[in-house]
Amino acid sequence: MLNKDQLSWNEFYKESKDRPSIPKKINEFNRLVAHTKNFFVISGYGAFTPGYLLIISKDFIPSYGLVEKTQLSELNFLIKIIKELIHSELDRNSVVFEHGMCACIGGLDRAHIHIMSIPKNTDQKTLTDSINSVLYKRKVGIEYIEYKNYKLQNIHDINQIYDDLASKDVSNKDFKIIGKLLDIKDIQNLPVMEWPFVTFNHINKGGHYVYFKSDYESSSFLTTHNFQTQFGREVVYQNELILNKDFKSLVEDLESDNKNLQVWRWQHYMFEKEILESMTIAKSGLEKIKNLYQEKFKEYNFKII
Repeated sequence: MLNKDQLSWNEFYKESKDRPSIPKKINEFNRLVAHTKNFFVISGYGAFTPGYLLIISKDFIPSYGLVEKTQLSELNFLIKIIKELIHSELDRNSVVFEHGMCACIGGLDRAHIHIMSIPKNTDQKTLTDSINSVLYKRKVGIEYIEYKNYKLQNIHDINQIYDDLASKDVSNKDFKIIGKLLDIKDIQNLPVMEWPFVTFNHINKGGHYVYFKSDYESSSFLTTHNFQTQFGREVVYQNELILNKDFKSLVEDLESDNKNLQVWRWQHYMFEKEILESMTIAKSGLEKIKNLYQEKFKEYNFKII
């Protein structure tokens, strides 16, 4: 049973402040890697790509759209150096994403942004194809399907009807699709470069948003469309399947033992060994980088655990 606040700064700090080394086994709160004045960095659950880290606000705010403007340079510095350590330690690129106002953990939640590594040979096509693939799998934009006087809103029902009938251009008077299946161009409805503050009016009305930033403008987006959670993780997963044969083989082996397994969901598969490896990679990379940014480390009171 998860505690109420799985992203509690106090709990992470209490568990890790006197830790002599990287733990041998993970628990809820022993994954702290580093912290600054206003943020802390942990290794993320479900680390199916190496070096997976989250940046979390120490203050309780539900999304980065509500972060103090004076803290933005500190947040951007953390994102910058984590991307750098992923590149230097793993020879991989990375993407950054946030599900704003998502209550992703359930119950209490606080602002957290994901940084996941991706293969170096990733390009805008593989990322765009991955985004569109996830949009299709989730049938984003389809509100519901009317079928034989029933209103079907469950994603499994929508998938079955859409895949079996609608996508095959079968003419059937018994069903009617309400909505339009979206692709990446449809969801690029807020300027990515103005994240996070451009989301304020939307979240002030109780809305959600998803921010996904890659190295390519055409495969990045900031959208007010309300996706299911873990959209960014599933995109990274699809991209890894396309480009990493070893990862694809691993997934096939895992799924052969459990047909219902969704590897990209951290609740389905934790990747505990990889979480610990991500902590080791982050600690080593940050120790090397800190000499390059001594003034910034001092300014933001940057501490490596």
